[in-house]
Amino acid sequence: MFDLVIKNGLCLINGNFLRYNIGVEGNRIAYVGKEDIKGEEKINAEGCFVLPGLFNAHTHSAMTLLRGYAEGLPLKDWLEKVWEMEAKLDEKAVYLGAKLACVEMLKNGITCFADMYIHMDGVARAVEETGIRAVLGYGMADRGNDDRAKEELRIAKDFIKRWNGKERIKCILTPHAVYTCSKDFLAKISEIAKENGFIKHIHASETFWEVKEAKRRYGMSPIELLDSIGFLDSNTVLAHGVWLSDSDMELISKSGSSVAHCPSSNLKLSSGIAKVAEMLEKGINVCLGTDGAASNNMLNLFNEMRISALLQQLRRKFLNPAKYLEMATWNGYRAYGIDSGSVERGMLADLVIMEIGQSHRPIYDPVNSIVYSSLGSEVRDVIVDGRIALEDRNPVYVDLEKLCEEVSSFAFFHSSL
Repeated sequence: MFDLVIKNGLCLINGNFLRYNIGVEGNRIAYVGKEDIKGEEKINAEGCFVLPGLFNAHTHSAMTLLRGYAEGLPLKDWLEKVWEMEAKLDEKAVYLGAKLACVEMLKNGITCFADMYIHMDGVARAVEETGIRAVLGYGMADRGNDDRAKEELRIAKDFIKRWNGKERIKCILTPHAVYTCSKDFLAKISEIAKENGFIKHIHASETFWEVKEAKRRYGMSPIELLDSIGFLDSNTVLAHGVWLSDSDMELISKSGSSVAHCPSSNLKLSSGIAKVAEMLEKGINVCLGTDGAASNNMLNLFNEMRISALLQQLRRKFLNPAKYLEMATWNGYRAYGIDSGSVERGMLADLVIMEIGQSHRPIYDPVNSIVYSSLGSEVRDVIVDGRIALEDRNPVYVDLEKLCEEVSSFAFFHSSL
């Protein structure tokens, strides 16, 4: 008798969809096969795809608060408006924004996300209360100030002490970028990470301006700079990686670092189109992220899979659609060192059950249908850490109507709706 069984679904097993049953014990998958198994709880997945949970490899969850606030602007003007509003945020606001984001992600089949922001205790509380899994870090920026560097590290370390290893939470070190963090500060963070086995996550080569600024200041690209101080390794995740030279990609590949590709955000902010095909050819682990809702508007990895595929085809780089599904699942978990992202025995039970919808039919290949035709609304049930977090499209642990009322009435928003 298993704790939870999922029966009769078309399960993604090693790249193929097979009508299998899944048994969950505790927080891990204990059985995958055709036997008629029984459980304390049962989910009938007839007429559904069963996928490993999607992993949002780069976001700023509380930026749901700024969704739709600064639209139709060039990057510089957009940043000024966003930074002005972020300065007004407190922990309560971040908690509400992150909680709204967690529910949105669950409803779109995202079982884990990587987040860097401010007032991160609010984000951690939101993760606890919604049932999602998360990789969290305080977004550090010393801007060349030694006193600020010490304070930023103190905040980051204190956050890690409070939350690392708590249920469904893994803490990491998250310096913002090479243009907001000094070389010495980044080297210190790298040293701390190596001593403690922490993963590092940083924005890198997102814009052409960033690359030019790094070369002006250091005579090196952002990737070359990070490599020169020993920052790049298998415990490093680089957000965006839009403006990478061939030599940059060689350094990333050699180091074992991963890249979190955020196509919608890169389009909206006119950052450019990442060379995903070339990165994959060089053996780089590329995962998918949404970035924050202020620079995307949707926390939907089905949307990111489709846009990523279309952008590469615009570049005349034709990849097997299965690559994009891997980027949205297994590759994200792999990047952050979490045992999930595939439907197999022993893995953490982070699973998504999505109805085979009208937009999927006719089905010539299930992977093609999921990557190019899914909206996210097909997601019916979500299991995180062996427990149902979304049931029949409704969050189990959150009163969504009450949450939306709290968000709308909070003074920060000046919302009339």
